[in-house]
Amino acid sequence: MPIPGLVLLNFEVQGARLWFPNPGDSVTVELMADLDGQPGQTLRSKRVPVSESLVDVYFDESHTAQQIWLMVSYQTNMSSRWVAASRLGGNNSYYMNEVGNVQILSSFASAGFNCELLFGLLGDFQLSEPDLQLYSFDLVGDKTPGSRVHPGFSVYNHSGQSISNASLELVLSKPGSPAFDTITIDIPDAIPPFTMMDFGQDTPWLTHFDLPATPTQLRVEANLYSELSENDTLLVNNRISQAYSIFAEEIPILLIENFMRIDETGVISTIQDPLLTDKHHRLQYFPMLSDSLANLPSQRRFNWYQFNSVPRTVGMGHARITGFRDDYPTLFEELIDSIEDSRSFISSSTCTPSAQEGTESITVNIQLQNQNTNLYTAVGQSIMSSSRFYVALARKHALEGSDHFVLERFISFADTINVALNAGSTINKSYSFTISGITSGDLVDNYRLYYWLQGNSGGRVHYANFADFRPETFVSNSDAVLAPPRFELYPNPLRRGSELYLSSKTAIPGKLSIYNLRGQLIYRETEFKGELKLKDSIFPVSGIYFLRYEDGKGQAQTRKISIIK
Repeated sequence: MPIPGLVLLNFEVQGARLWFPNPGDSVTVELMADLDGQPGQTLRSKRVPVSESLVDVYFDESHTAQQIWLMVSYQTNMSSRWVAASRLGGNNSYYMNEVGNVQILSSFASAGFNCELLFGLLGDFQLSEPDLQLYSFDLVGDKTPGSRVHPGFSVYNHSGQSISNASLELVLSKPGSPAFDTITIDIPDAIPPFTMMDFGQDTPWLTHFDLPATPTQLRVEANLYSELSENDTLLVNNRISQAYSIFAEEIPILLIENFMRIDETGVISTIQDPLLTDKHHRLQYFPMLSDSLANLPSQRRFNWYQFNSVPRTVGMGHARITGFRDDYPTLFEELIDSIEDSRSFISSSTCTPSAQEGTESITVNIQLQNQNTNLYTAVGQSIMSSSRFYVALARKHALEGSDHFVLERFISFADTINVALNAGSTINKSYSFTISGITSGDLVDNYRLYYWLQGNSGGRVHYANFADFRPETFVSNSDAVLAPPRFELYPNPLRRGSELYLSSKTAIPGKLSIYNLRGQLIYRETEFKGELKLKDSIFPVSGIYFLRYEDGKGQAQTRKISIIK
C-alpha cells in the first residue's frame, strides 16, 4: 500500500523480501491490484518454502504500478511460527480478521499494535529524470577523540543513464562551532544505471580525517552532488545527517537486560555466562505474570521497549536479540562485541542510600558529573532533554544453580532531566522508598541498586552503574519480627591501646563482619561463638565502623562503633 503524503511514482515490482523469526513450512506471496483502498485482482502469485528467516521471492514476471497490495499467506501458531514486526505506527500493515463469516482486512494500528510487518517489495522506481540517491552513510573507525576515521557510504542510481563526476560533501559541526569543517570527496568511478555502489574500507581514494581532540557531540551532514544535480528528481534523498558521540569516559558497567520466562533462564544463562565478565551486569525481567517471579514493574519495562514477545535480550539499550533461535550464541557474541567499546559523557557518579531515622524509608542520593565533554544544550538537540533516568531495586535469586539479579521494583522510572549537563556541570537526584518486609540483613546481602541514563523511546544507554547497600542501620519492622539474636560489644567508643570485647548468647556459631564507612570489609570471623577479643590495631584509622553479626539461621544485626586513636 502507498504511504499517505508520498509522491506516487511507478514502481517495477520484481519480487518481495520477507522476514520470519522461525524458518519452516512455506509461504504464498501475491501481488494484488488496488481497488478503492482494498485488495483487488491477483496479478502475480508464488509459493516458496521458508528455509531460513530472510526469504527473497521473485515473480516469474515483473509488474509496474503506482499502488499495489502485497498479500502474504503463512501458517502461524502460538508456539513458534510468529510473523515478525518492527516499530512504527501499524497503519500500513494488515491481517485477515474473521467477523462473523466474513474475512476482512484489519490494520495493526486499529488492533492496538504499533508496529509494521517486516515485508517489502524488490524492484525499482521508474523515473523519467536522473535520480541519484545517497543510500547510506556512516563514519568508519574508532569514534573516540582524536581518532582517524573515513566515510563509508552507498550510492544508488535510480535512473537509466550512467552518472559520472559525482562528489560527496561532508559538513561537520559541534557545540559552539557550527560548520567548523567542510570536506569534499570526489567520486572518480562512474555509477551505472540502476546500480548500487558501495564505498568503504577497500576504496583507495577515500579521504581520511581526524575527529576533534576534545570529547564532544558531533553532527555530520553528507550531501551527494553530480553533474545532473539540477535535473535530479528527488533531491531529498541526496542528503543524510548523522549525530555521533565522540566520548572518552568509560562506562562503569555494561547493562544487559533479559526479558524471559522462568523456564528459559537456564538455557539462556548457559549461553551467556561464558561470554560475560565482571563488567557485564545482567538484570533479569519476568514480564509474563504467570511466572513466579513476575511483577508489574518488569511488564512496564517490557512495554516501554514496545516488545510484544519473549525472550528478548537487550545490550545497553540498543543492541537487541529477538526470540531464541539456533543462532542465539552467535547473536549474543555479536551483541557483546557491539557494546564493548561503549563510552559516555558522564565522568563520575555516586549513589548513596541512607536510612531515614525513625522510619522504614531509605533515601537514595545520586550525583552525575560531566567534567570534560561538550554537549549541545538547545532543547531540540540536548542529549539530556531526550534522555530518561532509571533507578531499579533488584534482588539476588538462585536460578538454575547460579545467582541472578531480578528486578523487584523501580525507584525511578523514566525520570526527566532538566539540566543540560554540559562540561563542568553536575546534577543531583534524590529518591525515597520503603523497605517494609525486608530485613536489614537481607537488604545488605541480597539487594542492589542499578541506575542508568537512557535515550527515550527505547534508545541507547548513555551511562550505567550500581550500588550495593552498606551494612548500616537500616531499620525495618521485619527485623523486629524476626528478632535476631543480639550480641554485645564494649567499650564503645574504643580508644587507642584498648581491646574490643564481643559476646553472643546464642549457641549456634555465627559470622562477624566489620566494615568501614565506605563499605569495605576490614575483618571477618566466620566461626564466632560466645566471646571474642579484638585489638584496636585491626582498625586502621579513627572513625565510624559497622559490626554485623549473622547467626547460623541467617538472622542478622548491625551495630555502630566509634574508634578514637
